[in-house]
Amino acid sequence: MSQIVFYIFRFALIVFGFVCATFAASLFLNLLWLGSTEVIGSEGPFLYSTVPIFATMIGYSVFIPACILILFAELTAWRDLLFYALGGAATAVVIIVWKWRPQTEDIDTFAAILATGVVGGFVYWLVSGRSAGLVMPPRPGSPAA
Repeated sequence: MSQIVFYIFRFALIVFGFVCATFAASLFLNLLWLGSTEVIGSEGPFLYSTVPIFATMIGYSVFIPACILILFAELTAWRDLLFYALGGAATAVVIIVWKWRPQTEDIDTFAAILATGVVGGFVYWLVSGRSAGLVMPPRPGSPAA
């Protein structure tokens, strides 16, 4: 596989991982929200419309901080689960402070958004982070191996 094809595959995997992470974070946030209300049993079809909407909003909000984190992880070939989980939490904190700017000290909402960031980071690690790194592994018969 040539280096160009490897980079294209890696970029597609990064984008797919980001999309999966935003959908998982959206589903988690929706389930937290439904769990805190009294309409759990009757709102199954409700998730079909709110999960994609929340995923779009989450993806829009975290795109720049997540790109910085992903670029750092790819350049340093960081493959640790804890890095991605804490990176998701840090991204959530950046979004809370930068975009949301809470006027009151609502600890429950802060904790829910922080946990959503951890879930998003974990899912990104499952899809793309375990194979992070922008260098091709050496072939088994090459002199560099």
